[in-house]
Amino acid sequence: MGYFPFFVELEGKRGVILGGGTVAARKVEKLLAFGPKLTVIAPDIEACVRTQGELLQKDAAGSLRFEERAFRMEDLDDADFVIAATDDTVLNGEIANHCRESRIPVNVADDREKCTFFFPALVREGPLTVGISTDGKSPLAASWVRREIAGMLPESIGEIIDLLGQIRPAVMALEAEESDRKKWFERLFIYCMECLDRGQEITEKELTKLVEAWRHKENE
Repeated sequence: MGYFPFFVELEGKRGVILGGGTVAARKVEKLLAFGPKLTVIAPDIEACVRTQGELLQKDAAGSLRFEERAFRMEDLDDADFVIAATDDTVLNGEIANHCRESRIPVNVADDREKCTFFFPALVREGPLTVGISTDGKSPLAASWVRREIAGMLPESIGEIIDLLGQIRPAVMALEAEESDRKKWFERLFIYCMECLDRGQEITEKELTKLVEAWRHKENE
């Protein structure tokens, strides 16, 4: 049946990562940039996790806390999502069962059957985020697809999307009809991509004037 790829806001959400090894380090790396409040709990938190977290926190929107101790089931109280990455498969299963009963999204490392969500392979360019999933069946295939997509994207695509986002309110204010808005957004995107190919810089002011000129010409 497959998994539907929701894009979920994580800023300020409480995430609990149970386990202190390389798997935990990878999850921290993927998540912190999206702004959650992460807590890593394990009797032994490896240096790679701490180092990764310290490096990422300098530029990340999220926060990270370490608790070097044994896990308690009450640690999951008020969690918005949980990652079970301990080296104890029985414990991971108990955590997954508790999360399912409590309706807490849970990801269990290397056990797709116990997961209620998967980590996609990510391609990120500024505001552009592409997530690739194989329903947990082949992370290697997902990584290959990620590299292929990343190689296809223009270098400044993130800047173009940011610019189109900045001009969006102006276009929305100019046009009441959805069909007209769609037409101008399509033309603006094509224009921006052509400028990108020519190495030409574009500004929000320039795009606003361009839309006004297009509208004026169409209404003549």
